[in-house]
Amino acid sequence: MESSAIECRGLSRSFGSRVAVTDLTFAVPAGSVFGFLGPNGAGKTTTVRLLLGILRPTRGEVQVLGLDPIADGEHVRGQCGVVLDQVGLYERLTARQNLEFAARVAHMPASERSGRIDAALRRVDLFDRRDDRVSGFSKGMRQKLGVARALLPEPRLLVLDEPTAGLDPENIVMLRELLLSLAQEGGRTIFLCTHLLAEAQRICDRVAILQRGHLLAVGEPGEIAGRKGPGVRLRLARMTPATAVALPAGAHMEPLDGDEWRCTLAQEDDVEAVVAALVGAGVGVRQVAPDTLSLEEAYLQVIGGNTIE
Repeated sequence: MESSAIECRGLSRSFGSRVAVTDLTFAVPAGSVFGFLGPNGAGKTTTVRLLLGILRPTRGEVQVLGLDPIADGEHVRGQCGVVLDQVGLYERLTARQNLEFAARVAHMPASERSGRIDAALRRVDLFDRRDDRVSGFSKGMRQKLGVARALLPEPRLLVLDEPTAGLDPENIVMLRELLLSLAQEGGRTIFLCTHLLAEAQRICDRVAILQRGHLLAVGEPGEIAGRKGPGVRLRLARMTPATAVALPAGAHMEPLDGDEWRCTLAQEDDVEAVVAALVGAGVGVRQVAPDTLSLEEAYLQVIGGNTIE
């Protein structure tokens, strides 16, 4: 458990006859950025509530920071910073007053409050707006203030449940960059629930994919997709169909978009032989690059190949 910030074994939760999540088994390494991915209604928020001890599992076990969230819920929540899609701020209070209230509720020592509040506001680039009422803040600014509030206790675990929900593209990029900078600081574990793959692609070390309460895959994008063998991507001038070219044993060409193709290889050293075979068959090779699987490709491949009844 020392190397895991979160560990779930067979974690399930039902509401009457409706199963929200079932048999979730995964671990989140301490100090990592872990993306919990899935469409709306997949069970991400239910999982967060189980992790924080707000809900009791129907069956299974969960440990967070080495503790049982049900038996030690207050201690667990005291070491976590949480950011939800609905931040829940006090409109009539200023940014500083909102954080002051949160610090008092958390029983933060008076000698530490001012310094931590200033540091949190600077961290999210809201220090210059510290004395402005939240009622005049945009949704993006409110989400940033929610992140500042979550950082006040200097948490070991930062839990973000759909933090960019409802934001416009400009604010999504702004918040994504903030999360990226927090991830790069290190020293804390970040658990990010989202259905936006671009934000997860940028900051996550590992991801899990959830669909209708079932955990479909956990790992890095390449691991999740189950790709076998090395590969390259090629941009071709298609004078001859690439699939008709005699390639080295184990090499396979797959068309992508436009003039781009993926070539799966039996071994890395076959790249030169593939290029030579294509050129010899009259196919112009414009570009050769490593075949790095995107998170979107891995996600769609897993979701598309798993139908949950």
